[in-house]
Amino acid sequence: MIKSLQPLLFALLFTGFLFCQEKTVTRRGEQWFQYNNQTHLNEKWTLFGNTGARWKHGFEEFAIFFGRIGASYSMSDKIGVSTGFTYVEFYADKDRYQVELRPYEEVLIRDTGEHAFKLNHRFRFEQRFYNPVVDGSIQSDNTFALRFRYALMTGFTLFRLSKENPDAKFRINISDEIMFNAGKNIVYNVFDKNRFVISPAVQLNKWISLALAWNNQFASSSSEAGHYIHTHALWLHITHTLNLSKKKIGEIKESLPPIPSTATHP
Repeated sequence: MIKSLQPLLFALLFTGFLFCQEKTVTRRGEQWFQYNNQTHLNEKWTLFGNTGARWKHGFEEFAIFFGRIGASYSMSDKIGVSTGFTYVEFYADKDRYQVELRPYEEVLIRDTGEHAFKLNHRFRFEQRFYNPVVDGSIQSDNTFALRFRYALMTGFTLFRLSKENPDAKFRINISDEIMFNAGKNIVYNVFDKNRFVISPAVQLNKWISLALAWNNQFASSSSEAGHYIHTHALWLHITHTLNLSKKKIGEIKESLPPIPSTATHP
């Protein structure tokens, strides 16, 4: 248990170290919406996708649109691997000024122990291509960077919502993720961000869940040394699950411990 918490303790200590340095901090509020879909093809293969949008300052300023598709393969009860592709549009003053194309790979290590709080670890490696948008057209010239992400995630059922429907339950999902950038164009933001999320979720049935998360994010600016952005975001998730396998969805979930939907953010 202590060894599982070591990466999280490192992330918290590192973020605390940043707070102690001389810096300028910009604080802002954001509002995020995300739809997630996961389709189980069988007990090994799952297709997934999500899309969403983000606003700043109480929905006054539209900031980001994104979409993602990918596939995951369960190597065992403990280890899963995934690959996917993310498309992101960045907006300022209602104009799209940049598009990011982001293939990525990840490894998920699941906690299959008998204890109440299962700690799941996700390691993700991203290749990020930033393309400017001029007069509405995406330009071929781009800048390239790498990003490494580590997330520690847990979740537990607080209570059940119905005696007649055992799948209806109220859950709390918690995650902390730290990210680092690399590449010749990375100057001020080797440390990218730390993102801590608490996500109360209502599981309506086997197929649909709703979550309203609080996201506390501390990120470095890419344009100025010692400038950081502290964001509090309200984050609405809708997660839809489909099962095309011959196995019952309950049996699949027993072999694949539930991962907080907040783990799927870009």
